[in-house]
Amino acid sequence: MKFRVCLACMALSAFSASALAQENCFSPDTDRDGDGMSTLSAACRLETVEVIGFRPSDLNTASATVTRLDENALAIRNAPNLADALRAVPGVAVSRSGGPGSLTQVRLRGAEANHTLVLFDGVDVSDPVTGETDFGLLTSLPGARIDVLRGAASSIHGTDAIGGVVAISSVQSEDAFNAALEAGSLKTFQAGVSASNEMLTGALSAFSTGGVDTSGLGGENDGSETYSGFLKAQTDFSGWTLSGFALARRSQADIDSDGDFDGRPENTDSETEADQWLIGAGLDGKTGAIDHRFRASFNEVTRDNVLANALQDSSTGERAQISWSPAYAVDWHQFAGLVSLRRETYDRGDVQFGGFTNASEAFESVSIAAQYGIEIGDMRLEATARQDFNDGRFEDAMTWRAGASYQFPQLDAQVRASIATGIKNPTFTELFGFFPGSFIGNPDLKPEEALSFEIGWDQYLLANELHYSLTAFSANLENEIYTAFTPTFSATALNRNRDSDRAGLEVAARWSPAEALSFNGQVTSIASENETGEDEVRVPNITASLSASWTPKEGQSFGLALDYVGEQDDFDFASFPAARVTLDDYVLVSAHAEWALSDRVALTLRGDNLLDEKAQDVFGYATPGAGAYVGLRLR
Repeated sequence: MKFRVCLACMALSAFSASALAQENCFSPDTDRDGDGMSTLSAACRLETVEVIGFRPSDLNTASATVTRLDENALAIRNAPNLADALRAVPGVAVSRSGGPGSLTQVRLRGAEANHTLVLFDGVDVSDPVTGETDFGLLTSLPGARIDVLRGAASSIHGTDAIGGVVAISSVQSEDAFNAALEAGSLKTFQAGVSASNEMLTGALSAFSTGGVDTSGLGGENDGSETYSGFLKAQTDFSGWTLSGFALARRSQADIDSDGDFDGRPENTDSETEADQWLIGAGLDGKTGAIDHRFRASFNEVTRDNVLANALQDSSTGERAQISWSPAYAVDWHQFAGLVSLRRETYDRGDVQFGGFTNASEAFESVSIAAQYGIEIGDMRLEATARQDFNDGRFEDAMTWRAGASYQFPQLDAQVRASIATGIKNPTFTELFGFFPGSFIGNPDLKPEEALSFEIGWDQYLLANELHYSLTAFSANLENEIYTAFTPTFSATALNRNRDSDRAGLEVAARWSPAEALSFNGQVTSIASENETGEDEVRVPNITASLSASWTPKEGQSFGLALDYVGEQDDFDFASFPAARVTLDDYVLVSAHAEWALSDRVALTLRGDNLLDEKAQDVFGYATPGAGAYVGLRLR
């Protein structure tokens, strides 16, 4: 497989050997004719991003590394699960334990899965119990755009943003009605409908699949199903904007669990059922020269584990958060602040042991943060500092970030650099354990802390038809929390005594030789080591992707993507101590096509893993082979 990575590297290198651009995409003065509109071409139009600060920033001139997947980029793979779309983003590794709907983890730049903060319309969607977002439960989520920030960002987003942020934006509000349905391999079926006007947006979706035999032992297939409903509203009054949304989700996934504690999944009649309620509200407006943002959100996740149709245990995690962010700008200076209150609760109950392992806990924290930015000619400087008061549960923590970018108008390029700290508090599970009692909590755990650094170069070439970026990064992790096993197969969470390090290089490029044709590619190389000098598990040494999108005429579109995942280590827990194993590299080939049958109806075709490769990310878990799907879309 390694020759395929070399080909991708050669292609991206060739992109950079081109003539200089004719139009400056990095100029801070985009309103050249004074009409309040950007005069830049579509290839370098002004776009803003909110994931890197308390207010929108210019995506082109940001000092942080952010990749945007818009509606067109998501359509190339048209995958039901957003994790598969993230394979196009540099520095992203996806680990799936089985078929669609099963546990799916996303790691950024070699960090742990629970170091990735996931936001939906600005609200943290992670499970408050585990402190992690299972992307398997996000199947068929109504997302229209994804922004991915790599590097520590706790000074902006608080705990969990130690490795980076995945920010999902919902369907856009416009006068439209859309519906789609699709069916295909593995008895897979999905359907969705959305409608919107200037004030309201609503969407319903459903997904189900027969799945695969996760254990690979010749037993029954492990399927899954997910249902979601979404409603969003916005109204303006007296110079203020009031907005709100509600998301309700229900999922059920069959699993092959490790019933005899030998470290590998068996054919078990087990399933996990999860319900989630996510509610968010915002109020935006100005008093004099001060711009205000008020936010409130509530996230509840209830999870039931069932064996042979009998409930084994149940857990409920809730997260409530309110915040106020004022901002003020004068000349080239921008000031913004944040005051936030966050409360998380955890309740767990078992059935088999008559409630012996029941637990109920709560965390509270108050955060105060400030952000400052200044533009001096072609240079932009920014800094953020945050203080978290953790109510005695953990030590209070201060995190910070500093970044700078400098534009070279004559080259249509910029250099950027940033340094930041991040923090990840221990989760309820790590502190108090979980049922069955084979995992013992450790209330003395320290929060994980990280220091990350990056430097990058961005440039537009060929009259803005081509854009490429190079980013070198490194990160140091202290107090890493890991699972320690005993000969009796019980386990607990401990902090490592020495630091873990990771470093790498990201190369990305986008080329649009014609209005109807575009190519995107990325290659990422990561070296990650734990405290003993061994490679971190489930972190591929190389990931790469190459995709093409072609729209020959209105009503017709075609997409093709190749996603490469290099070798990665994992553990075989069937032996004691657990043996380290190496998982083979693989290439996933996916394709999508759409033909208009009329002004309103289109035929869709989709294929995934077309080379029928064994794409194993977690040792002992089988994954699907080649799949084909056909559908209809109403526009």
